[in-house]
Amino acid sequence: MKLTDSSLMPFGRYKGEKMANVPARYLMWLYDNKKCNDDVKGYIEDNMDVLKAEIKCDRNGET
Repeated sequence: MKLTDSSLMPFGRYKGEKMANVPARYLMWLYDNKKCNDDVKGYIEDNMDVLKAEIKCDRNGET
């Protein structure tokens, strides 16, 4: 099943939250540590540029 921004996170700390509301750092941690299933992995890969930009903004204190 292909996840979208409005899909619900299927497991973990943010289970039941919309994917768009799950923090980028958490998603990247799951990805980097191979802790995600294929659906979440696909969502992260489809949105990798956006997630990395969000993390970069957080580091720089930008909004």
